[in-house]
Amino acid sequence: MSISRVAVVGAGILGVAAAREVTTRFPDAEVTVFDKAGAVAAHQSGHTSGIVDSGLDQRPGSADAKRTRRGLQLLIPYMAEAGVPYRECGQLLVAQNTDEAERLEEIFARAKDNEVPGARLLERHEIGTVEPAVRGVLGLFSPHAAIADYSALTEALASDVRAAGGAFRFSTEVTGFDAMSNEVRLRGRPVPADGSPSGSPSSTADDGMKPEPDSVADGQGRGEGGGGTSDPDEQVHDRPRTYHGREPVIGIGDELRERFGEQDWFRQAETTIGEWTQKLSDSWARRDDRRPGDSRSSDRRPGDARSDDPPADGSHRERSHRDGSARETPVEEVLGTFDIVIVCAGLQADRLATAAGLDAEPRIVPFTSDYYRIPTTDTEVARGIIGTVPDPHAPFAETSIVRGLDDGLILGPNTSVALGRESYERRGFDLGDIGSTARFKGFWKFAAQNAKTAAKGVKTAVSKSAFIDEVRRIVPDLDAASVAEGARGVRAQAMNDDGELVDDLIATTRGRLTVVRSVPKWGATSALAIAEDVVDQALRAHLR
Repeated sequence: MSISRVAVVGAGILGVAAAREVTTRFPDAEVTVFDKAGAVAAHQSGHTSGIVDSGLDQRPGSADAKRTRRGLQLLIPYMAEAGVPYRECGQLLVAQNTDEAERLEEIFARAKDNEVPGARLLERHEIGTVEPAVRGVLGLFSPHAAIADYSALTEALASDVRAAGGAFRFSTEVTGFDAMSNEVRLRGRPVPADGSPSGSPSSTADDGMKPEPDSVADGQGRGEGGGGTSDPDEQVHDRPRTYHGREPVIGIGDELRERFGEQDWFRQAETTIGEWTQKLSDSWARRDDRRPGDSRSSDRRPGDARSDDPPADGSHRERSHRDGSARETPVEEVLGTFDIVIVCAGLQADRLATAAGLDAEPRIVPFTSDYYRIPTTDTEVARGIIGTVPDPHAPFAETSIVRGLDDGLILGPNTSVALGRESYERRGFDLGDIGSTARFKGFWKFAAQNAKTAAKGVKTAVSKSAFIDEVRRIVPDLDAASVAEGARGVRAQAMNDDGELVDDLIATTRGRLTVVRSVPKWGATSALAIAEDVVDQALRAHLR
């Protein structure tokens, strides 16, 4: 099989693992990894609590269960050899009532079928022998569960890619694909210095030089978004750069106000949203004064010209930036032609899939994962990983207390619908991303099916004390005064048009192009195994 040029789009843990897998199988191939961020693991891979899944809750015999087992077989020896920080600490799931106890027994049955080593049920009086501070009616303990530094893991995998001759092109946004019979041409453009994701360094090349200081992503924390369209379901491929409307993006305030208007947490949320709205209104007014008559439409099909695409004559188009100045948008250019292209874009997976001419579904709906921290070394509060019982009817209600690698405690995630796919600031938002979610009918079907859980999520999202109260149901002696804000992550949740969550590995192939559309919930744990499967699929397409 002749493969000399391979491109991977996305420098998260899965993209880098796929690049490493290619270099292992084809040592002479020229492998290039593209990412618009300035470093590896800039998004999901670098914003987690670090839990290494032991395979408790997968359906026995499923591909996900097999992949988790294979992932652990590859992951643990690799981390030991590469010196990636890793600690086996055990995981305890705790039931608080009879309903949760029944679900916990079902999970235990699956754990036995999945041959999770050492997994056992703990009665009320036995829970304290594992975690002295925990209270519950039934526990499920997995002694070999662990935590790891997934950012360091991604860096180690990237070092392997470089050592094999591979290259990374950071601060390079891939914008399109031309899939031909025997190769794929990549199109893209450089990301300006102020366009890298919040919290990630900016660098234009993988040249070993020290990255530039952190910068805030273009479109985060300000009023950028999309214009109107006649077909709400044709939006996924477009990320409009400027919002020029004046109407609310999501009109669900009356329904929420009727349900929760008398509660303090809802009034607090309304006040916060009102402040944001006023700031946005003022910002739009100033922008309209600066740029009268400018409008942009996001109603287009793949391949159509877009208002924020570079002009056909190759000239630069100016756009307005946060400081009010006009700067040039880089021109789209050909990044190269490749025998195989693998896309592992996470939060932008659906947009790049549509840009490649693939189906729009599954869509990506972003969910924010907020974490809190307690800088304590008191191991009696939590020795390892303590978690609530998963509820299939409340998919984002799970919460954990994790003793981190630095011995501090990590609480979370506190999950809610994200206001931006790459917004990590506490009050950051991107109206283009909000509009993309709001226009997707699958999201509203999901919201209707999970209204009770969503309301609870809103409450804990705007109130730290409400979130801590939920955690203290498990660990009553937790010191609320010592809890501080921690990291924030954004989870790329794939979703179908009917509102069903997609938690399986889904990859779509078109000629020599393979796009990963969805990964399992514990994708980081299984990353090396998923990389094997994705590369296998890409190679099968190459042989056809």
